Amino acid sequence: MAEKGSKMSMELWILSDRKLSSIAEWQAAVDAEKYPLKLSEEASIENLKGFLPSRLRGELTGFECYHDNAGELMRNNPGVNFGHQWTQALSLRWLGSNENEALAAWMAGTAYARATDGIVANDQDNKLRTAAQSAEVVHDIEHPSQAYEEARRALRRRRGLEL
Repeated sequence: MAEKGSKMSMELWILSDRKLSSIAEWQAAVDAEKYPLKLSEEASIENLKGFLPSRLRGELTGFECYHDNAGELMRNNPGVNFGHQWTQALSLRWLGSNENEALAAWMAGTAYARATDGIVANDQDNKLRTAAQSAEVVHDIEHPSQAYEEARRALRRRRGLEL
């Protein structure tokens, strides 16, 4: 159980059978989705191991980014039917209490999945989503319904992030 004020990280996994070759290619995928997100041009996609600075609507934000072993990730989650033996896994992590980081990660993950014909999974519900379904999550984060807001507040209360 999380203590009050604790910072719990959240995670997305993008599973695919190919990697994007550069941050520029990833940014082009983000732009194709028409997301107001700019990934750092200073980073090398091959060496992603940690925080990837980004700008969301001009505001500095970002998320951690790692290339993981897809086979190991699938073996460590035996209750999830991945539907395919994916060869690539990209993990995006952020502080659960930071909504800009969450939105940036979902936008970046959705764009990466669409560009690589991959899928998106998150560590909270273990649902596998197509890029189109993931784009719906992005929309819901940007334009939350009352039910979404109530569920978000309940989750934050359970984690001790909100009174």
